[in-house]
Amino acid sequence: MIRQFLFTGLMLLLSIASYAQSNGSIKGKLKGEDGEPISFANIQIKGSDKGTSSDTKGEFKLDNIAAGEYVLIISAIGYEKAEQPITVKVGETNSVNIVCKTSALELQSVTVTAEKREDELQKVPLSVTAVDSRKIEALQISNVNEIGRITPNFRTYDDGGGFFPLVSTRGIITIDANPIVGVYVDDVPLFNTSSFPSYFGDIERIEILKGPQGTLYGRNSIGGVMNIVSKKPTNYTRGFVTAGYGNLNQYEVQAGISAPIVKDKLFFRINGGTTGRDGYIENTFLNNTELLGRRVYNGNVRLTYLANDKWTFTLNSGFENRAVNAYAFIGGFGASAQVVDSLFTNQPYKVSQNTNGLYTTNISNNAFKAGFANDKFRFDAITAYQFTRNIRENDDFDFSQFDLQSVVRNVADLSTISQEFRIGSNTTNKFSWLGGLYLYSVSNKDNQRLSTGADNAFFAPDSTTAAQYPFERISKNTITQNGISIFGQASCKLTNKLTATGGLRYEIENSSLSVNNRFEQNGNDFVFPALGAVPAEFDKKTQFGAFSPKINLAYQAKENILVFANVARGYRPGGVNPFVFDEAKATFNPEFSWNYEAGIKNKLWKNRAKLNATVFYIEYKDQQLFNVIDVATFNFGRENIGNSRSYGAELETEVLLAKGLSFVGNIGYLKTEFTDFTYIGFTGSEINNKGKEQIMSPQWSGNVGLNYAVDLSNKWKANVAIDYQYQSDIWFDPENTAKQTAYGLLNSRVAVGNKRLEFALWGKNISDVTYLSYGYSVSGSGIFASYGLPRTFGASVTAKF
Repeated sequence: MIRQFLFTGLMLLLSIASYAQSNGSIKGKLKGEDGEPISFANIQIKGSDKGTSSDTKGEFKLDNIAAGEYVLIISAIGYEKAEQPITVKVGETNSVNIVCKTSALELQSVTVTAEKREDELQKVPLSVTAVDSRKIEALQISNVNEIGRITPNFRTYDDGGGFFPLVSTRGIITIDANPIVGVYVDDVPLFNTSSFPSYFGDIERIEILKGPQGTLYGRNSIGGVMNIVSKKPTNYTRGFVTAGYGNLNQYEVQAGISAPIVKDKLFFRINGGTTGRDGYIENTFLNNTELLGRRVYNGNVRLTYLANDKWTFTLNSGFENRAVNAYAFIGGFGASAQVVDSLFTNQPYKVSQNTNGLYTTNISNNAFKAGFANDKFRFDAITAYQFTRNIRENDDFDFSQFDLQSVVRNVADLSTISQEFRIGSNTTNKFSWLGGLYLYSVSNKDNQRLSTGADNAFFAPDSTTAAQYPFERISKNTITQNGISIFGQASCKLTNKLTATGGLRYEIENSSLSVNNRFEQNGNDFVFPALGAVPAEFDKKTQFGAFSPKINLAYQAKENILVFANVARGYRPGGVNPFVFDEAKATFNPEFSWNYEAGIKNKLWKNRAKLNATVFYIEYKDQQLFNVIDVATFNFGRENIGNSRSYGAELETEVLLAKGLSFVGNIGYLKTEFTDFTYIGFTGSEINNKGKEQIMSPQWSGNVGLNYAVDLSNKWKANVAIDYQYQSDIWFDPENTAKQTAYGLLNSRVAVGNKRLEFALWGKNISDVTYLSYGYSVSGSGIFASYGLPRTFGASVTAKF
């Protein structure tokens, strides 16, 4: 019996071996005409039921194929169907590289990583907008401040000095450096808005996720997430050099190269350059000197090592150095909405400040990622280190011609170390899951010398008080934040069409504050309680923790129609305020939101059009506001001021009208209201803004655009892109007294080129609209507002190899 069993087993093994040896494999890679990989394509053997799909690298493999002649049929969204003959030889892996032509009759698909895995955009049951490198170029999106042009109810604003961008989404906004939208660059979060990149170089795509994303992304994603994905190193040599020039002496020089170091194993990608322009604001008080000129140097190095078919290692290191000459605001302390309107109307692009300051920022971002994937699961470990130094010198703080307050020098060092572990399923069966652990440590050291100037004496109540000016405040403060979170998300197909997803994250953060604030006058210690000039030295600690749950239902009504509903809780941690003298006001509590949304995604007209619609409702609790938290000492910080709610709808469309001609149209509606909003104003009286609208949150926003690509000859092509961005009125202050009326910006780019060379003409704000891009009021102390860029235009040339 045993012999018979062994004999049968031996015969079975021999038959399997014989079968394997009499067959072969097909291995291949799909690329577009631009050399970029094509993911999620279908590969089928003609006349057979055998097939597979390409992965995110465009690679595919078919095993156990009998020797013989075959034809592969390749179909991918946005590409023409292709057929590729191939010969399979016994016992060999037969390789093939296939280049697919772009379809003139289908919209191209976009692959996103919104849920920490690769998916086709229209298959993700969330409110997600994404643009690839071609659209980024056509829309001239060069920094975070311009991302608001691609999706409704997601507005981005310059802070008036280029120091840090501001994001307003669905009625959630902050005007300080702690973001309400998580910004991720190549899977690594940026904890401070001053660390956001001010120039996008060599970007593969940008993804915008709206609504709380705390389950998978954690802290600072109460309003959503912005994923910035860089182009990856390639197994072939490719490079570019770009040079451009425009009005305002605007210049750009960028270059990059990608190539293998060891073929099929180790690849690198390097890019870098410089951009800059003159200022566009005149300081009439100081001989009409120009403000808001800027200069940026940037660079990135990326390495990818394919250890085997399962392990991948990547190393990213980048830097940015930027300098901006001063903030430039109209209005100032005590300025009313009427004053700002008068200055805007009668003296556009002019300010009157007694100092011209300088901001410099140095950023270093470094990350190492180890990834493992097999047929069952995938694992990622991401280690990151970031360092940002902000230096602010001789900068006006009251933004007037009087010597009231100015920053003599402020040096802020922000360093972050983080570690994330993720493990998840790697199959497309009935049940999929993802879990992880995230740890971080943040250190923020801030040394500031703030001058309270001599002109304050004119406003003093008596001669004794007047005699105390000028004096300086010297602050040396350190904030340390250590956090850990654990998260998980799972999806289950309840039926062939209905999928349920649930997720949960628990995060806990410990913050500590070391305060050392004192005053000097003529180099000596200074104390004068009536002016709040009292030294303070203390330590403060806080601990906050919260759950961030999420529930999602997705119904694939048809292959081209997806319906979804989503409920999620948003969370932004509490923390500590560094520039305080009263220990009791050194802390603030977390803020929370509940987001309810439902949407539908459609692919129409044989994939020549898409139509996505979303409705949402948000309850925003314990909202944090950057405010004057101590009127006596005029100290700024964050405090919890109340609650608000918002609701609205969004419609996003894209249509391929004809060969080479596409249309994009997006519109958003938003209604906001403070339901409980009370705080102590600058004069010491209580201010109640219940029923007022949220700042920087337009009721209507949207954009339309046309893109036309045409062949001029067998080698030369032309591309014309034009887009128009619109937003309705926005309020600058919670009291709803100062606003920017509705406006729209027209932009265009015309390019002619071939595979090696491209010439382009471009223009932004072509109709030269004068507008205030940003404004604020802190505790009713006055309106501060800054101008947006006037008309800019220029030309560029790009060489590719």
